[in-house]
Amino acid sequence: MTFEAPPHIRLLNLLAAIRGLSPFDVMTAEEEQLLRGLLVRWHEAKAISVSEIMANMTGVSATTAYRRLIGLRDKGLIHFRVDTADKRVKFVEPTSLAKEYGRQVNLAVNQLLGGN
Repeated sequence: MTFEAPPHIRLLNLLAAIRGLSPFDVMTAEEEQLLRGLLVRWHEAKAISVSEIMANMTGVSATTAYRRLIGLRDKGLIHFRVDTADKRVKFVEPTSLAKEYGRQVNLAVNQLLGGN
């Protein structure tokens, strides 16, 4: 008799497996959480400013929020684009590596929903 784990445990296991894949294994848990939030926001909106992200990160200082963004940038997962109309404004955009992470999450969810 085989026991199948409940869906939420299977999802957590799949996400952990993705996090274990190189190059995603270099992210901290906080960076990974931020990246997942950014993926959702990129799906919903075209441009997300650094200041908007920092304002929406509850429970951490602006310095910590910015440090996490810099960590994702240094790991090749995001890049900053300077607004052409206002050089003081920077937007956060995904790199191809961040898009690959999103694709891997999508595959994991599809696997979970498909029962494979």
